[in-house]
Order: sequence, then C-alpha cells, then structure tokens
Amino acid sequence: MSFFPKSAFMVQFLIGIAINASSQTYNFYRGNLHAHTAYSDGNKDSTKSHVNTPAGSFQYAKQSANFDYIGISEHNHYTARENPGMHLEDYAKGVDQAKDENEDGSFVCLYGMEFGIIMGGGHVLIYGVDSLIGWESGNYDIYCGKSDYKNLWKILTARPASFAILAHPEDVHFKRLLQSPYNATADQAICGVAVVTGPFKSKMTNYKQKPSGNFYSYYKWMLAKGYHLGPVIDHDTHMTVFGRSHPSRTVVLAESLDREHIMDAYRSMRFYSSGDRNVEVCFTINGEVMGSPIEDTDNIVIDISILDEDIKDKTVSIKILSGKPGSNVLPTVFKSIPNSETFSFRGPAPSSAYYFLEITQKDGDKIYTAPIWVRK
Repeated sequence: MSFFPKSAFMVQFLIGIAINASSQTYNFYRGNLHAHTAYSDGNKDSTKSHVNTPAGSFQYAKQSANFDYIGISEHNHYTARENPGMHLEDYAKGVDQAKDENEDGSFVCLYGMEFGIIMGGGHVLIYGVDSLIGWESGNYDIYCGKSDYKNLWKILTARPASFAILAHPEDVHFKRLLQSPYNATADQAICGVAVVTGPFKSKMTNYKQKPSGNFYSYYKWMLAKGYHLGPVIDHDTHMTVFGRSHPSRTVVLAESLDREHIMDAYRSMRFYSSGDRNVEVCFTINGEVMGSPIEDTDNIVIDISILDEDIKDKTVSIKILSGKPGSNVLPTVFKSIPNSETFSFRGPAPSSAYYFLEITQKDGDKIYTAPIWVRK
C-alpha cells in the first residue's frame, strides 16, 4: 500500500483563532456538507418557510450562527422508494445558484450530490463534480450504475478536484467496502466518513438538536483497514433549518474562507467533527497538522491545544488513539489526558501508525479529529 502524498508545513501552534505556519496560516471554519433542497427531497416545509431552491437555502444558511460554509448535496436520482425527484436540468441550476450565492471571504456555498440508494447501495456525498453522475435514462451527465461503486471511485479519481464522503455508512454499504480488501482507488476518492448524522427530519431551529445516528465504529474500522480519511458530522438537512438545528459542525483548517481553500481542506483531511459549535482544536505531530503524513522520522512530538470561549465547555478528557494502518485491528488508547486543554509528548516513532484525538467536554459533546499518519 503506497503512502499518500501531502504537502509538508512547519507549523507553530498558538491557542487562538488560527494555526500559524512559517508560510501560511490555517483558520477554523465551521459548516455542514449534507443538506437538501426542493430540487431533490429537501425544503419539505417550503409552504411555511417559502424557501424551495438552493439559492434561498444558501441565503438562509448565511444567517445561521457559527456557520461559515454549507454544501447542498442533492440526491442524484429521480425515482426510488422515497422519490427524491432530481432532474438533470435542476442540478445544473443548483450549480449556478451556488456560484451566484457564494461570497468568498464571508460565506462559502458548495453544490454537490448524494449518490446512490440505501437498499443494496449506500449514500456517497460528492463535491467538485459539476456534472450529475447517475444511471437513469436521460437523467445524468456521467453514467454510473446505481450500485457500481467500483466505477464511482474511478470516476472520482479521474477528477482530482473532487472528493467523496461516506454518509450514514452501514457495514453492507458500498458493495461491502468495509469487509473487502483495501481498495487504493476508493482510498484516493474518499476523504471522510460521517461519524454522527441526522436526524434528517429535524425541524428545530434553536441549535439544540441531538444526533440520531453514530458511525464512529465504522470510521475506526476504515482506519484499521488502511484507508486515509477523516470524521465529519452530518446534519442531513431536509427541512429549512440549515445550520440551526444542530450546534454541531465539521470544522476545517483552511488558509482563507473561499471555495478553493475549503475544498482543499477536505481533500487534505484537515478537519474534525465537533458536537460543540465553537471549539478550536490544535493537534500536530512534528509540527504537521491533522490529515498529514510524516515519513522517515525517528521521533514524534505530539502537541495538543484546545480552546473554547464558553467556560462551561471545559475539556474533561483527551484520548489519543493509535493504530497500525492495514492491520485490521481497531485503534487503542495511546494516551489519556484528564481535565486538561493542553498536552505535549515526545517519544520514539513507530514503524507505521496513525494517531487521532477523541475529546469529551463537560456537557458530553464529542470532538473527533482526522488522523496524522507516521511512518519511520
């Protein structure tokens, strides 16, 4: 299995609004990439909200608190058990509306698709492809069979600007990807797994919704298989509540708030899933940020800093989990740090390992980071 290429940066950690490096600065930007409008099966309350287009949904999301970006991921097909209703011409309209509503430097609007069906399939969030991928006659730009995930990974890897996230994954999904031998093409296409999701029918707008699905175990097993990916939190929004049902956010580390850098952060796995609305997590090994590879090193230096401006959101536990990629053995706790927002460690480098954080706050909110991979 080849080690995936990434850029290397000398990073100095500061607790605050950004991670500063010798040549660039990473800021924290919060959002969600799993949402739907009436162009498929979202905006189900449109008679009350008067919002039924991607444009109106983007405008609504811009006013949500602690929200810097949103991705609308319409279902890619028209017919199915729940009849999501996507038309090819509407997908093109959604792409255009996202471009029109996007405000680099203020709020980022992305438009993508949720490929696949649940029964005998599995849902994949796809961004960076402005053409509809599908299987229904006359209702696609790029053909891919509805259960042909092997071909889907090839389609995506042929488009280096794209990335995919596994939504609410089950063990049997994606042609039993989790039970099958490691697939390098899938690894290149997929950047993330939803560890928390939904509920998709939520109508709450007070930022107090609790999630209904947890797929943390799937994430850990994918890492054990050897896949390089990070954890996201999905809202799976089907009502007009964009960013306001949940306090949870997927937080990306990006140089600036624009489409190019938000998407680059996802492709590079510089992100973490957060049940908290505003916590800032700084995690490096040898100065490299989450999502990075580190090669040819004899020692590792782990640095962790956590900042939350809400005093009540005290960190009660930091767990550093570690495992060996491709071992098919779940990661275990490498270090457990109680009641602290900072931690440093220095020790010998393993021959091959990944490290990521599981953080628990006093109110029970969980934060999971993307790993850092180390190879001697």
